[in-house]
Amino acid sequence: MFLFSKKSREAKVQAEKQAEKQAKKEAAIAEYKEKRNLTLSKFFDIAQLPFPEKFKSLADHPVSDFTADPRRLTENSVFMHWQKSPKSVGSPEDALTMAMNKKCLFIISNMQCSYPNSLILSDTAENGDSIIKEAYIRASHYIRSIHKAKVIAVTGSVGKTSAKEMLESVLRAHYKKPVISKGNNNSMFSVTRNIQKLKRPTNVYLQEVGAFEKGTIAASAKQLEADMTLYTNIGVSHIESYGSREALAQDKLSLSTYGKPDGTVFINYDDEILTAYPFTQNVITYSLENENAMYFAKEITITENAGLKFTIVDRPAGEEHRAEVFVPGRHNVLNAVAAYAVGKALKLKPEEILSGISAYRPAGMRQNIIHPCGYNIFADCYNSSLLAIENTLGAMDDILVPPGGRRIAVLGDILGLGDISEETHRQIAEVLSNHKIDLLLGYGDSIRFTVSEASKLGIEAKYFENRIELESEILNTIRPEDLVLFKASHDINLGASIDRLFGTDINESSNIAHKKFYLKVQGDFEYYIFETSASVKTYLGTDKRVEIPSHIEAEITDELHNITETRLLSVEKIGKTAFRENTHIREVVLPPTVVRIRDGAFKGSSIRRFEGTESLLSIGDEAFADCDELETVLISRNTTDIGENITENSPKASLEYI
Repeated sequence: MFLFSKKSREAKVQAEKQAEKQAKKEAAIAEYKEKRNLTLSKFFDIAQLPFPEKFKSLADHPVSDFTADPRRLTENSVFMHWQKSPKSVGSPEDALTMAMNKKCLFIISNMQCSYPNSLILSDTAENGDSIIKEAYIRASHYIRSIHKAKVIAVTGSVGKTSAKEMLESVLRAHYKKPVISKGNNNSMFSVTRNIQKLKRPTNVYLQEVGAFEKGTIAASAKQLEADMTLYTNIGVSHIESYGSREALAQDKLSLSTYGKPDGTVFINYDDEILTAYPFTQNVITYSLENENAMYFAKEITITENAGLKFTIVDRPAGEEHRAEVFVPGRHNVLNAVAAYAVGKALKLKPEEILSGISAYRPAGMRQNIIHPCGYNIFADCYNSSLLAIENTLGAMDDILVPPGGRRIAVLGDILGLGDISEETHRQIAEVLSNHKIDLLLGYGDSIRFTVSEASKLGIEAKYFENRIELESEILNTIRPEDLVLFKASHDINLGASIDRLFGTDINESSNIAHKKFYLKVQGDFEYYIFETSASVKTYLGTDKRVEIPSHIEAEITDELHNITETRLLSVEKIGKTAFRENTHIREVVLPPTVVRIRDGAFKGSSIRRFEGTESLLSIGDEAFADCDELETVLISRNTTDIGENITENSPKASLEYI
């Protein structure tokens, strides 16, 4: 009897504790929803803008999101528009016109417009920025502030994207649903977009932050209020927009200034500016091989596949761990050490961190070794700087070249250097002389200084003003046993040359920028036509069940080889606008040739069922978002590259694997 009563009391106490825990959870959820659900008047309060009395009837209207990009507007969006907001759709006037045509909920602008639901502000803030910009920052920070997710910001003059991606690999090995900035989307506008993706269960948010002009990092810093800030280095990238290295450094360092007062800063111990700066937060140091850092590497060896094995020394824990990266370059060892340091600060297990590090693989135009058409191509042409070139050449030294093979560097301009451009490009030649380069091919305006200096140092070097001439030289010069590096600033678009020469698709956007495509209408489809493939741009028909053809015929003019021929091209992609907001379709049948569905391809459409194929490898962000009628999305387990929020705001949708 006594035992029974004791057990009953214990069960009762346990039930009460469980009920109390559940009540607290429900209260937290309710509080979060109340804070997250914005009305128009509440949005104005958060942004610290006056709410016009004449719009009193809209005060309680729900606000789904706010943006400075008119392409992302919906009927419940607030469009915030000022002089230096994104120019992706053309002029400020074009952006405003698009916003009005979208019929969004409300427009806040410093330009006159005829939109009925709008507030026009012409004044500037005390710091010289637009009042609207400041309001935009405050609204972003509010959304960030109601989330408990750890916010990690990454910046630096060189290598911030590869460092972010190494850390991303570590985070994905542990966290189920991290929010992570995509590619190099690192502006304040990208920050706002990502902040609004935060959901209550999100544990960690990783954001790359880039410098464009004075104050841009500070703006992102105020939005993020980062818990952790990772610095790779302080160099001279974008110095033309800042005027001096000191001004650039000050803007980058503002990322920690506006971070959490009790936050943590991770600094590259090999960078003199970072080590000398008086950070007020907790500082964790990492290094390539400096034993005075808290985390560093030793016993670095090159593997047969051009990767690296090394030991990470964890001084705080008094431990050492053997690690491996499957990407060339000692700078990637440094990235791995940085990722390890952040992982430890997040209290991840060493084995989880090391698993994430070894899982990292570069793609596209970053440190990517590919072998198209039997050639050995080292594609690292997303961006460039003097230090980045030195790091890449060091990585190239470690890559084995077959007997008789040469190391050829195809280099383009480093942009954004301003008055120091000529000096920097001449310095590249000295860097080249310290590495195993047999031939230099230069393209751009300033790279001619590199070619001139390299020739003086005994390096075989050729300069090209014309892209076609450069590509012709590459085609006629390289051999299968050669290793060919492509390196330049992003806007030089050497990725387009790789695609053009070798039939790859590492940089579709560059192809478009250089008009290495044309539009073709065939049947009910409009296509982007490339040299070796086609991509569905838009479906023009009205059928409910749409079958996408596997191949189409097109006339291709090859300027490089001076021929025009009819080719049978495989349809390999479904483009961003292919079925967006299409109200006719119910089902789409893919051919086995399609390997990629791009971001938002079916967003806002009336599709009800989608079944992927075994050959479909990639589905982009929000591909099936805002589809009210969507019930079933069937995906093969071969589809390993799945973007974020692919069925967001599609209430009936279930995602299943086949």
